[in-house]
Amino acid sequence: MKFKTKIKTNIKLIREELKLTQQDLADRIGVSRQTIYFLEKGKYNPSLTISFKIAEVLDRPLNEIFYQEPVIKDELKEMKLKKPYKEVEDFINTQDIDHNILFQIGDIDEKELSRTFSKEFLEKVAIFLGYKFEDLFIDADI
Repeated sequence: MKFKTKIKTNIKLIREELKLTQQDLADRIGVSRQTIYFLEKGKYNPSLTISFKIAEVLDRPLNEIFYQEPVIKDELKEMKLKKPYKEVEDFINTQDIDHNILFQIGDIDEKELSRTFSKEFLEKVAIFLGYKFEDLFIDADI
């Protein structure tokens, strides 16, 4: 089993280290300030051309600016904030799992994911989070 991933960015962190505003960065790259805003919020994936311009302006390698992260990681953070504590506890108790394991699913590597959790359990986690299994995971057996 594998995680479904999404592209994340360190643009805001690096931009702030360099004391650049969104407008400064946008002007240097040749895009709108709104584009920088959406990049920083993870709402927009840039073209390769823009990605290379960003790397050049920020003077960082691409893999320091852009990286992949499991989709489930953000969903588990959201669950902590939005789901009632009792609902989370009931799920944990009915699945007979350690409380910390549920919240660490997004932090383990894919080999550990397959060794530790069954597809059936991960399907239940996905449903509990309001998703289908294939929205959060890739069945490597396919």
